[in-house]
Amino acid sequence: MQADDHPIEVILAEGRRFMVPLYQRKYQWHDFQLLPFWQDVEAKAIEVLEGESKFQHYMGALILAPIGEAAQIGVTPKVQIVDGQQRLTTFQLFLAALREVAKTHGHSDVAAHVGGYLFNNLKTKDTDKLTRFKLTPTPSDQKVFHDIMDKDYRAIRTQYAANYWGRSVPKNTPFRALRAYDEFYQLINRFAQFGSAEMMVDDDAPDALDTIADETDTTEAIGTRLEAMLTAVLNRMKLVVITLGEGDDAQVIFETLNSKGEPLLAMDLVRNNIFYRAEKEQAEVEDLYKTLWDPFDHAWWREAAPFARPTRPRIDHFLAHVLAAETGDKISMRELYAEYRAFAVPKGRPRFQQVEDELRVLGKYAPMYETLEGRIAEDADLHWFGRKLSAWQVTTAYPIAMQISASRIADAEKRTLFRLIYSYVVRRALSGLTAKNLNRVFQSLSQVFVEKGASVGALQEFFAKRPGDSTRFPDEKEFRDGLLTKAAYTLAPNTRIKDVLWELELASRSRFAEEIPMPAGLWTEHVLPQSWTEAWPFEEGAFVERFSGNPKAKARDTIVQTLGNLTLLTGGLNISVGNKGFLEKRAKLEEHTGLFLNKWFLKLDQWDEVAITARGEVLADMAVKIWPALPKLSNQTEEGTSL
Repeated sequence: MQADDHPIEVILAEGRRFMVPLYQRKYQWHDFQLLPFWQDVEAKAIEVLEGESKFQHYMGALILAPIGEAAQIGVTPKVQIVDGQQRLTTFQLFLAALREVAKTHGHSDVAAHVGGYLFNNLKTKDTDKLTRFKLTPTPSDQKVFHDIMDKDYRAIRTQYAANYWGRSVPKNTPFRALRAYDEFYQLINRFAQFGSAEMMVDDDAPDALDTIADETDTTEAIGTRLEAMLTAVLNRMKLVVITLGEGDDAQVIFETLNSKGEPLLAMDLVRNNIFYRAEKEQAEVEDLYKTLWDPFDHAWWREAAPFARPTRPRIDHFLAHVLAAETGDKISMRELYAEYRAFAVPKGRPRFQQVEDELRVLGKYAPMYETLEGRIAEDADLHWFGRKLSAWQVTTAYPIAMQISASRIADAEKRTLFRLIYSYVVRRALSGLTAKNLNRVFQSLSQVFVEKGASVGALQEFFAKRPGDSTRFPDEKEFRDGLLTKAAYTLAPNTRIKDVLWELELASRSRFAEEIPMPAGLWTEHVLPQSWTEAWPFEEGAFVERFSGNPKAKARDTIVQTLGNLTLLTGGLNISVGNKGFLEKRAKLEEHTGLFLNKWFLKLDQWDEVAITARGEVLADMAVKIWPALPKLSNQTEEGTSL
């Protein structure tokens, strides 16, 4: 038995036939397996585009058993796939889809290059017509699989039209290979044309790399993305290839490998590595485990982290946040174990004098992460910040939250930093600025905090150098304009707009009002309904329907989404008031709601565009205080230049 790891390019470039044994199942990967595969390849393609690919990504094992004599002149050798046929088949389907996307966009060079990994060049003594295919699946899969390899995308859509429902192959199709191929085609095509939401760049950073994330659908941009995708799948993905010898029983090995076992998490690998090194130090391993590791064995740590991408257990996300907080580097969740090894033993030299010191670093950050996730609440400020990040689903800020919490600055300054970062997220959203770059912004900020320490001054300097659209901290005017004119309901959906309205509710209360927490089950209500009826007349002129195309309807359709027209109600009251006229709605509010935010309506006899604008102005005055602007550096003018 021989074992070694190889990139996909090396495995598929060699002229040989991969034969799936009859006793193995047909291709069966479903969406829950295809999507992580795609996410892994896409993540690597983004790294290639941005010049940040540090590690190859391990995609599992491929166990092979030679068939017949190892080398016969003029004959393409055969190998039986003992284990890993589902993975290898998926790679073949992915490459076939990539080839067709390349053809669709006129990149014949990319398409031709892919062909070398799908087909063998026949040798002089090859007689089996299927020898030209790199992979021969089980008989039940052969026709559809080889058709996919042989024919272009349009021909497949035509030939297998009966297996499509609308534009796609249904999830419950028995033709799993067809589903995988079509899904990959759609995903790759979208990536080729538009890039990824993660392909954002800090356009104000002096060392920013040029990327094509924001370019239009150009031939050059598409070609660059396709080449990055091809490089990712061939060079950045690898399999451990185990080749069996004559004395190895392939069936026994297959059954052993596929017995039901619990897969190891990245943190499991880290734990094993840590205590392996602890044993080499001749440390008291059992004591170290009980005192410093045992808390991580609680089931809570293995639950999926809510709102975090990709979907992984909390323990893995915790480790990624710790590494980011300690180093300021961008950490790849998909190579987390490799990232940790590079952190703990950089270039073969241990970072820590003893493994115990290494474990204490993890232990230091554990209660911070638990607080951010809402499990404990001993640090009131960090707990508050964690609840805000949860409402806005911005877990990418966890590393800087940990850095601030771990710093030696005064509690008052920590509180200010938490409030400013929260304000930054809210201001950008309600000003209509993109949130796609937040992961880059917070990662760059974590680097600054590593170098200079966490402080308000460091935060000010950071944003002073970044006035561009993708990263800037909105000022008073931009924030107010956004609140008054932009669709807050759309820009901050679900829990986000509820958080905004609840903060405004708290600010609306008098100092004598009871302090009550946010009730569960609140709904966001449009006071003037989105689908208005004649019960909601216009201030001047005749009534117009929402979708009439009339300028008055368009203007109303815009203003009903703004903050001035939004409030909070319980679910039952929300359903009760429905699209009723304002006076009926006011009566319901007066009878059933105790929120200060709704007292505004009790003094009015009508609700229209003028009333919405007036309330919007008042809420905007409150909002600029709740979500403060970043204080200017003392050596900056109003224009933001140094004196």
